[in-house]
Amino acid sequence: MPTLTIDKHSVTVPAGTNVLEAAKSLGIVIPHFCYHEALGAVGACRLCAMTFEEGPVKGIQMSCMVEAKDGMVVSTVDPKAAELRAHVIEWLMMNHPHDCPVCDEGGECQLQDMTIAGGHGLRRYRGKKRTFVNQDLGPFVEQEMNRCIQCYRCVRTYQDYCGGTDFGVLGSRDRLFFGRFRDGALESPFSGNLVDVCPTGVFTDKTFRFRSRAWDLEEAPSVCPHCSLGCAVIPGARYRELQRVRAGVNGKTNGFFICDRGRFGYGHANHPDRPRVPRLDGREASWPAALTAVRQRIEALVETHGPQSVALLGSPRASLEANALLGDWARRLGGAPACFECHPGRDRAARAAAAGLGRVRSLEEIRGSDLVILAGADPLAEGPMLALALRQAVRQGGQVAVLDPRPVSLPCEASHLPLSPERLPAALAALSGGDLSPFSRKEGTFLEGLRGRLERAERPVLVGGADLLGAGGVTELLAAAATLDRPGRPCGAAFLLAGPNSCGSALLAGEGPDGDHLLDAIQAGTIRALICLEADPFGEHPDPGRAQAALARLELLVALESMPTQAARRADVLLPVRVPSESAGTVVNFEGRLLPFGSVFEPGIPLAVTGGGDHPPRVFEPSTPGSSPRPAWAVLAALQGRALSLAEVRRQLAAADPRFASLPGLQPGGEGTRVAGVGCPAPPLPTPLPACRPEGTLRLLPVEAPYGSELLSSLSAPLAAVMPEPFLQLSGADAERLGFTEGGAATLVTSLGRAAVAVRVAPTLPEGLALLPRLRGSSLEHFIPGGAPLYGRLEKGESP
Repeated sequence: MPTLTIDKHSVTVPAGTNVLEAAKSLGIVIPHFCYHEALGAVGACRLCAMTFEEGPVKGIQMSCMVEAKDGMVVSTVDPKAAELRAHVIEWLMMNHPHDCPVCDEGGECQLQDMTIAGGHGLRRYRGKKRTFVNQDLGPFVEQEMNRCIQCYRCVRTYQDYCGGTDFGVLGSRDRLFFGRFRDGALESPFSGNLVDVCPTGVFTDKTFRFRSRAWDLEEAPSVCPHCSLGCAVIPGARYRELQRVRAGVNGKTNGFFICDRGRFGYGHANHPDRPRVPRLDGREASWPAALTAVRQRIEALVETHGPQSVALLGSPRASLEANALLGDWARRLGGAPACFECHPGRDRAARAAAAGLGRVRSLEEIRGSDLVILAGADPLAEGPMLALALRQAVRQGGQVAVLDPRPVSLPCEASHLPLSPERLPAALAALSGGDLSPFSRKEGTFLEGLRGRLERAERPVLVGGADLLGAGGVTELLAAAATLDRPGRPCGAAFLLAGPNSCGSALLAGEGPDGDHLLDAIQAGTIRALICLEADPFGEHPDPGRAQAALARLELLVALESMPTQAARRADVLLPVRVPSESAGTVVNFEGRLLPFGSVFEPGIPLAVTGGGDHPPRVFEPSTPGSSPRPAWAVLAALQGRALSLAEVRRQLAAADPRFASLPGLQPGGEGTRVAGVGCPAPPLPTPLPACRPEGTLRLLPVEAPYGSELLSSLSAPLAAVMPEPFLQLSGADAERLGFTEGGAATLVTSLGRAAVAVRVAPTLPEGLALLPRLRGSSLEHFIPGGAPLYGRLEKGESP
């Protein structure tokens, strides 16, 4: 590692570090604009000048472009370098409108900081300023090009890092324009990162525009709740309202960026229909009355029918601490163990994945892989930042291959073999040396070539989607990865799971029951009471008819819920709990990484609602309206009569389960640590009955959509503009046979009812298979991925 001297201070840095970063490690901040840790250096702004006095490089140089070497002696305070920086910042500021009082970037503007740091404070230019006409870039990003200083960060982020193709740089010299070739919404699902990387106010968050200043926000490091990847985020709230989310930094997960679903899916916290007051038998009640009623009714049922009459159902939406307390309660009651996922297919797939945690790779490791094979995984729908990780792997010379029936879209080059879901396990077995005879000649050639690439790869990773693979496919993928191991070159695995804490729920579940066991016991009359922790069996079980019929037999339904779900509406006792940004806790992401998050703000109905748009409020009350929701872990502790703090819950969990031994020492905002151990798969299911496809029907494959499928983001008003109308995708052959064209109107007839859909044609889709994206709040809400085979037919119909 090279050792150099900067401003008479010696510093040793890793090989490859530039001098700008070496200075930063000493606490010396050199003015800069174009340099960014994730984007590297291009030397565009010319602002980070230093004087190199001794070593292999001498004279005034741009520090971001010079690699640190042994023996370098560098001065940041040399008068000539300081004078150059002052001139450069003055040039950059010549055309700036100086509109700080009305700029949304005020308070966190790098341009403000670097202008003063660069030695420029007096505006001497009195000429005519360059001006631009701004573009409408869609619902998320606001453009104000007159503030631009041509640092190129935006285009390097959007095009180079994120793979977007509809945004770039136009013009020449000092009349550069960064935008689209024509007006229109930005197409990349990572467009919001323009807001974070822009050092001025050129690109700002349109959903946050003119709502608050940065210094007025309450912020805390948190974890994105919209998928299983565990990206670091920093939510910001004011006036009891969650107003924005920006990217946090975690080198092991998302790096420096997040997806648009994670950035703009915050509206669930402000949803007007959120449960905010306890309800007892349909009427509002106080917390003491509601808690007492739950305890008394459960005690009565246990006394009359035994402890097995009470079941507890957790959720991948709930924190690790809350789920752990739920499991403790089940053990104290003495009945069946708690179930931690009402969707049996997703539950079993997550448990199978947790059993192989020792082989699972992080996003950081995937970014450095030289070959990634996706089997039944659609990253942009199921874990968007995985798509960016794949792009970085390709940019470094890696390759990506996709085995999936869907036309999987990625921001990088990838080869694609369309295979129906039931053929994916056989394909994985073939990649590890199995039989190729079940495949056509074209398919066999593809798999054989991919098998050769696997043998040559040095850092291969197999990535599976839990919904399409199921527990059997997950097990097959782990077996294939183990078979492909060779000395000095292990083969990694990774899985896209359903929720932010799916892995944590699977680790706690062990060999406990799944959602089907619960429904069977309820139907048989064994279970008479069900306590749901942020779980909605009415809306999440893949067989909604069966779930409705069974749950109707319950004598007591208790819901600890933060969202307006069916379980919350139908509960005999509703106990409102806080959303993630209102409470502290921990999740375990897809790779088994413990990620704590902090509380951002206290709950309450937003002032914009209670004040009718006026500010300040004209009526004052002794309590905050809508402040009743409590942390889920605290509610469960109260129901058990245990006075616990969150720290005590964590210590007890770590003491009881060595896999979570590092939990008490973790702090929000860090990289987290991996659990020290693995889970175990669920008990095997009996052999399923053979499926029979009715004549004249299509095999329907419910899948996740990028927007509209995940619960929390589907309740976010900022994302309403990109929620699609109900649609179904057909193969080209099926569309021609059935007489449908792109965009045609149809009526889908299934055992779940009739639904109006628009037809989209996907040429690579296997014949006889139709993709049906689940869209909450629409006629496709009950088509839940990961369930039993489903069939339907299409009729000519009206547009949805």
